[in-house]
Amino acid sequence: MPLDAPERQQEVFTAVLDVLAAVGYARFNMDLVAARARASKASLYQRWPSKARLITDALKANLPALPQPDAGAFAEDVRLILRSWGEPMPFDTAGIFLGLLEGSRQDADLACLREEHIDRAYMEQLEVAIERAKARGELPPGLHGDLLVTALISTFVLRSEEPGVIDDIVDGLLRPLIGTFRPK
Repeated sequence: MPLDAPERQQEVFTAVLDVLAAVGYARFNMDLVAARARASKASLYQRWPSKARLITDALKANLPALPQPDAGAFAEDVRLILRSWGEPMPFDTAGIFLGLLEGSRQDADLACLREEHIDRAYMEQLEVAIERAKARGELPPGLHGDLLVTALISTFVLRSEEPGVIDDIVDGLLRPLIGTFRPK
C-alpha cells in the first residue's frame, strides 16, 4: 500500500510517535521508523526530507479535536479543554513531549515547526479561556496568562498517565490558586 493512502500514512505516523516517545529526539531516526512501520527508509525521505518535518506531520495528523468550551467558569473551561486533549490518549504523551523539548533545543527547524503547528493549537484554547475569565472577573488583573498556560500544559503532559489527573489539576491546583482572588 503506498504511503499516500490514509491508512498507511497513519501507520507511519503511529510508528513515528511511538519511536519518538521511546528513544527521544537525539536517537530518533528514519531507520527505526522504517522498521516499525514496515516501510523503506528511502520512501520516508522522499516524502519527508527531515525527521523534524516527519514528526511535525505525525503530530498534526494526531491532534485531538480542540473545541473552545464556554461553561461560564474558568475552572470548568479548563477541565473541558484538558479532557479534549486526553480522550482518547493512544500515545505516550509525556514521552513525546520530552522528545519534542529535547529536539527543540537541538533543532531550530523542529522548534519552529512545533511552535507554529502544535503549540499554537493548544495554547489558543487556554488563552481564550483566560481572556474570558479575566473579563468575568475570575482572575487577578496582574495574572501572567502565558505562565498559567505553560503551567497547565506542562502539568497535564507530564502527569497525563495518572488516573484522575485532569480533576487533580483543576480541583487541586487551579481552583485553590484562583480561589484566593476576590474582585474588589
